[in-house]
Amino acid sequence: MGLERVIDEIVSSGEEKRRTIISEGEKERQRIVAASRKEAESGARTIETDTERKISLMRQQALSSAELEAKKRILREQNEKLSSVREEVLRDISSRSSAELKPMLEKLAKMATNGLSGGVIHCRKQDEAAIATPPKFRKQPDLKASGGLIAESEDGSYRMDLTFEALIEDVWNRNVRQIYEILFGGA
Repeated sequence: MGLERVIDEIVSSGEEKRRTIISEGEKERQRIVAASRKEAESGARTIETDTERKISLMRQQALSSAELEAKKRILREQNEKLSSVREEVLRDISSRSSAELKPMLEKLAKMATNGLSGGVIHCRKQDEAAIATPPKFRKQPDLKASGGLIAESEDGSYRMDLTFEALIEDVWNRNVRQIYEILFGGA
């Protein structure tokens, strides 16, 4: 009986150690699973936060891009309108008869020749009769413009461009802000 008892104790002790090892192994497994689950949840939250941040950034970039495109389109349309108004003004002035333009052409001739001792006044053929020639000046009806005139010194060293295109360009550049405000209601 002594041997059986020793064998039973060894078996019992082995069984006890086996249960302890299995129990500790199960606890370790549960700890590892819990830690892994916690790490996975933390990683998922990090990914979710990063994804939300990226989506928000992409949304903001898309919105900014759309706003920029809208502003570009508005500016393009406003520039087209400004150009259209400018062309309309030039068409209106240049479509007037020489008789209607006579007072303006005479003022332009006086302005252009002031300070010059003589020279040439270039004008359109149809406006030639509407311009009184100042002393020591001659008219040359060779102007290829919508109207107005160009005064030139006799030696060609001085030239004043008072064509309608040049005058409108000058007035336009000096007053573009006011023109914009009139057309579009503010800056």
